[in-house]
Amino acid sequence: MSRPPSLQIPRSASGPTSRHVRQNVKLMDDLLLEAIRYLDGEDAAALVGSARKAAAEGGDAPHLGFLFNAVTADEGMLLARAFACHSMLANIGEDVAGRRRQAEDEGRSGAARTVAGALEALKLSPDALADLNVVPVLTAHPTEVRRRALVEREAEISRLMSLRRHHLPPDLDARIREGLFREVALLWRTRLHRPEKITVRDEIRNALSIVRTSMLPALIDLYESWSETVAAGGDVPPMLRLGSWLGGDRDGHPGVTGETLKLALSSQARVILDVYAAEVRRLWSDLAISDVYEGASEALLNLARMSDDASVHRADEPYRLALEVIFDRLCATSQLLTGAPVAFATDPSTSQPYAGPERFVADLETIRASLANHGGERLVGPRLVTLLQVARVCGFHLLAIDMRQNADVHERLIAELVTQSGQDVDYLALDEAGKVALLLAEMAHQRPLRSPFADYSEETTRELATLEAAAEAVTLYGAAAIGGYVVSKTATLSDILEPLVLLAQVGLVRGGARPQALVQVSPLFETIEDLENGPAVLRQWLELPIARSMLGDRPVQEVMVGYSDSNKDGGYVASRRGVARAATALAAECDALGVGLRIFHGRGGSVGRGGGPAAEAVLAQPPGTVQGRLRMTEQGEMIARRYGDQPTARRNLESLVASVLIATNDRRDTAPTPAATTAMDALAAGSFAAYRALVYETPGFTDFFWGATPIGEIVQLNIGSRPASRTASRRIEDLRAIPWVFSWSQARFMLPGWYGFAGGVERAGLTVPQLADLSGEFDVFAALLSNMELALAQSDMSIAARYAGLAADVPNAGAIMDTIRAEHERAVEIALSIRGGTQLLDDRPDLQESVELAAQTVDPLNYLQLELLSRRRAGNEDEQLRLAIQLTVAGVAAGLRNTG
Repeated sequence: MSRPPSLQIPRSASGPTSRHVRQNVKLMDDLLLEAIRYLDGEDAAALVGSARKAAAEGGDAPHLGFLFNAVTADEGMLLARAFACHSMLANIGEDVAGRRRQAEDEGRSGAARTVAGALEALKLSPDALADLNVVPVLTAHPTEVRRRALVEREAEISRLMSLRRHHLPPDLDARIREGLFREVALLWRTRLHRPEKITVRDEIRNALSIVRTSMLPALIDLYESWSETVAAGGDVPPMLRLGSWLGGDRDGHPGVTGETLKLALSSQARVILDVYAAEVRRLWSDLAISDVYEGASEALLNLARMSDDASVHRADEPYRLALEVIFDRLCATSQLLTGAPVAFATDPSTSQPYAGPERFVADLETIRASLANHGGERLVGPRLVTLLQVARVCGFHLLAIDMRQNADVHERLIAELVTQSGQDVDYLALDEAGKVALLLAEMAHQRPLRSPFADYSEETTRELATLEAAAEAVTLYGAAAIGGYVVSKTATLSDILEPLVLLAQVGLVRGGARPQALVQVSPLFETIEDLENGPAVLRQWLELPIARSMLGDRPVQEVMVGYSDSNKDGGYVASRRGVARAATALAAECDALGVGLRIFHGRGGSVGRGGGPAAEAVLAQPPGTVQGRLRMTEQGEMIARRYGDQPTARRNLESLVASVLIATNDRRDTAPTPAATTAMDALAAGSFAAYRALVYETPGFTDFFWGATPIGEIVQLNIGSRPASRTASRRIEDLRAIPWVFSWSQARFMLPGWYGFAGGVERAGLTVPQLADLSGEFDVFAALLSNMELALAQSDMSIAARYAGLAADVPNAGAIMDTIRAEHERAVEIALSIRGGTQLLDDRPDLQESVELAAQTVDPLNYLQLELLSRRRAGNEDEQLRLAIQLTVAGVAAGLRNTG
């Protein structure tokens, strides 16, 4: 394997940065170097300092090239750690300064980012909120490279930086600085990599840490705020809920079973029941109301009589006695669901557990009604109102867990169940009509297909046990605990019917004359072809009598659309156009059949996987497709980024709800013209052809990808419990979307976020004015251009070419790199021409500044990674070298704020 050319840093480090950002990053730099000197000595500090100085010089950076070419494995580890920590700390410095600017901006023009502001702007009454249903869903795709210990360190550094103000008294400034030094030193001593693969249990624990510390407090805060600002102290609809795939997403993940589903739900129950218990204790403290002065309702008195508190001091305090009963029953419920009492209990409870959250809500309503009728509404207070609303939203499950499995697995399971039942049918050999007929026949009765006496395969046994765990969860927590059943790779009607037959084996679906479903099936259309065929498949399903029976009196069908696999399949432009076109067609099919539609957007964090500002993405949806209902995945590093602290979580959650409200009620009346639609479709088709020509039709491209990116090292990272590929092959078709995008990001190609656009423009014969017109006709296209420009700005073809040098022995490697570079240059030219810009992101200076700052911290890591990769590819198997490469991967991901 040939080595890359002499290392250099081509980008100048003197780009424009705000004063606050510059000061914060300088402080972080100084503290990190101080910590290295204090803990590891002057030689280590001198090596890091000289490398940083060379990086800051820009140009050819000969000193940096010399250092990286000459470093030992141990020195490589040191530099990798230092640059990785520097990336993390620079982000903190930028975020703290940016958060202040953002707060100031929102104070001036942020009304439409709030629910109250959106209602006012749209001139709507609070009644418009009645049918809103917004659910961010935390997924089992944890591409978060950082360990939880690092996230917690960063949070504390951020907190201390936020406390810091200019012109502080010297003693206070010194005290805060010393605290920051300690946190930076602890960060330096914290292991940046995971020594072994993360488990599903770890993923559940890590996600719940964020839910507990920021997302749930933000949710509670929002409902209290909405009650005051929207409902004049009353109730608002349960318009925002939380969802999760953790513990329930089995697609390609043998580690997710019925036991993980039980673990996730019991862990979530512990969090929410502790919150309820704490709030009930606070209410107990508040409501020391004596019936000597004011009576209480008979229902309240009956509840109070259930208390075994014999204290004379509370004999005349029926509200406190009633709250003691509620507390004891919460404690008993926790013992049932989690195996332990609530955190505030002094002893185990002997009370009767709540049969479901509805009974808990009913007891709280008893207290509320009694207060209102014996003292007035003003005695109720926001604490009780908020607790009631959160209980209705979160139940005892906190996050509704989706189940997900691949359609191919369902097909194998049905085939085995049919064979074992004694039917003389080869299910796998049937055509689609035959499969549908057999499945509908099974749904026409309530006789089980499975037998307790049959000996099933390991796969079938595991899947049925998981479904049984879901049925048990519905019994314990209520039907709301299971959000839905997502069917990956849905391509036919039988793919929707198969899981229904399986769910019927455990009682979650009932067949017969009037079929019913406690868990609804959500087809997931992922590839470009599946997105095109999805509306017809949906129509076939909705036209069945069993569909209307299962969907109920106010039918709403959920359909999931995938951004990741459609991008890997057909490229950025074809993927976005395919999703938007499918959404419009799905809405039309539902409208024609009198069924509501809820689209579940399977987005990732990166531009190539549908990422970008969530609110902007919602507002860009085609008219008529939002309908007040939306679910959206939140993945990997984006969970911590969007919800890592309470103020940020609150801002993003409310912005998401407000954007759904706006997208539902403020749509333009005119649809795109036929000419614009034709042009958009031509662009998508041309882009699809250009992308496929490179990725799937160019000889040697797969080998180029494996050679020119650190994909081989990424698949060894312990950043998630899910395998990186669906099979043991190196085929791009089998590789999961996250490592695909992650690898191109590390090598600074950012290819999934832009490739195919320029080729599509040329193949479609579109001019720049025509493209500008399209951005006015299609909100989705305007958002596509905005996000694509960010991906283009984050890419660096000079650095990417050096990574291509790692694949120099791959036939056709030079021609592949030339093709990629030419497409990039043309994409930049067209993107700038459409909006009349002269530099990428020059219309968004804050974002441009952020990308430039990230480049200054990431470029040295890329060059160090290149040096270390070249040694690894040359046969150096030193363990320190392997760890150093992993540290550079973590640092680049942190600096770019992007994995998959």
